[in-house]
Amino acid sequence: MSDRHARRLFIPAALFNLLAGLPMLLATRPIAELLGLEVTPTATLFMQITMGVVVVFAWAYWMIARDPVRYRPYIVLGLLLKIMVVAVIFAHWLAGNIAWPLPALASGDILFALLFWRYYQQAEGRAPAWRGNA
Repeated sequence: MSDRHARRLFIPAALFNLLAGLPMLLATRPIAELLGLEVTPTATLFMQITMGVVVVFAWAYWMIARDPVRYRPYIVLGLLLKIMVVAVIFAHWLAGNIAWPLPALASGDILFALLFWRYYQQAEGRAPAWRGNA
């Protein structure tokens, strides 16, 4: 699996996370209302913390795109995060706690989780290069 494949997967993943996280981090109330979420001071706090994590993972995906061998462990973290996000959001949607817009947005995470898993499995033979003196 080449570095080109990593760039073609993880740069769009980074952009997806930025587009999902930054608007809600910077304009929490209007974006939350568009998504049909209740906006309270406590909810705002947790939405902003969560979106901060989403934006940090955008940076992690960017780093994977730059050096997929060195940052390989971030792939597993990203995969686990995407699975968790999808599970929590869809559980709340199925329980009737939230409207459809947020699960629609989270559908992108399903696709990226599958693609991350596929990439991780196919790139399994690539060992990280040692940096520095042994």
